[in-house]
Amino acid sequence: MDVTSSCKSPMTTGVQRVVRGMYRALSARIEVTPLLWSDVWQTYCRLGERHHEYLTAPFRNYRTATDRPEAVAAPSLWAEASRHWSHRSRRVRLDDISTPDDVLLVPEIFQDRRTKKLSAVKQWFRGHRIAVFHDSVPLRLPEVTKEAERRTFPRYVRALAGFDRVICPSREAESDLRFYWKEFGVEGGQTSVQIWPIDFGQQRQIVASSREARRALCVASFHRRKGHSPLLQAAERLWSEGLQFELVLIGRTTAHWGLTVTAEIDRLARRGRPVRWHRHVDDDSLHRAYRECLFTVYPSVREGFGLPILESLWHGRPCVCGHNGALGEVAKGGGCWLVNQQDPSSLADGMRQLLTDEQTYSRLCEEARRRTFRSWENYADVLLDELQIRRV
Repeated sequence: MDVTSSCKSPMTTGVQRVVRGMYRALSARIEVTPLLWSDVWQTYCRLGERHHEYLTAPFRNYRTATDRPEAVAAPSLWAEASRHWSHRSRRVRLDDISTPDDVLLVPEIFQDRRTKKLSAVKQWFRGHRIAVFHDSVPLRLPEVTKEAERRTFPRYVRALAGFDRVICPSREAESDLRFYWKEFGVEGGQTSVQIWPIDFGQQRQIVASSREARRALCVASFHRRKGHSPLLQAAERLWSEGLQFELVLIGRTTAHWGLTVTAEIDRLARRGRPVRWHRHVDDDSLHRAYRECLFTVYPSVREGFGLPILESLWHGRPCVCGHNGALGEVAKGGGCWLVNQQDPSSLADGMRQLLTDEQTYSRLCEEARRRTFRSWENYADVLLDELQIRRV
């Protein structure tokens, strides 16, 4: 099986976490060749030692929190050029070497020259072709999407129609994909819904929360749709009421919305408000943040799944979040306080409830502890059974 990898830096956003978990579980069962796409050479390439480390142990040599983890791999134009040149000797022509027994698995979002290459994947890859569709946010929310993504995302969705099967993490993502295939006049292949596992590669251990901590945590990159602005407004209302708590933010900044969020954080900090931005952190720091918080807040407007919600529940921490679409699918199993996440007043009400109502908080904690989660091992077994692939 060839797995194309989007892990080109020590970054653990949702897509990267999915790619790493999928690779770890599949490679323990079958022979897997991880590949990366080079837009410079317009082909797939085998991973060098450094990129293989980004895939399997992203924080081995990078343990310091950073604003922009994607820049670590190429901090300068020279480093970027050198990185692209290193791919030259590792180029792979899947057109020539693929067999009917091979499987091409593309678990990442591609909006580069692959939209042309993979739209014709049936013509040059002789084996089974599988892709993952994470969400339709650029189509659903064009007003908060970068212009470049609005232009390239439809080509990506059309290219997915060339695969034999597309795996979606939620019913909403699957429904959206089929809707836009029809909208764009293309006929896609099979689709299925397989919710993402939550296991962090370790056994689940729930550490009891301390009411004295009084810390709310939000884990999300600084994209406009992630809802940091209404969250900060909600927190300011509660602080103005006299409620004592700390708001901790974890996530990378972005070029198109990050400055807006950091300016709001700085403004609140200058007023003496207890808001902290820990930036993009390694897995150990992320675990610690979940364990040390009282609850989490995930004010994202729309997602294809909502990984931070389940990460919070996996740690036994309630989550204040929306109930629409895929977010509602994730939240409905318990442990969540549902709000209108676009309304600062509604967000503030939910946070106030968990800060002040011990009975409600205890009930949600118990619901979170009772939640069960898929493992990547289970996910890999189901996928291999569906494809009728024999384990090593």
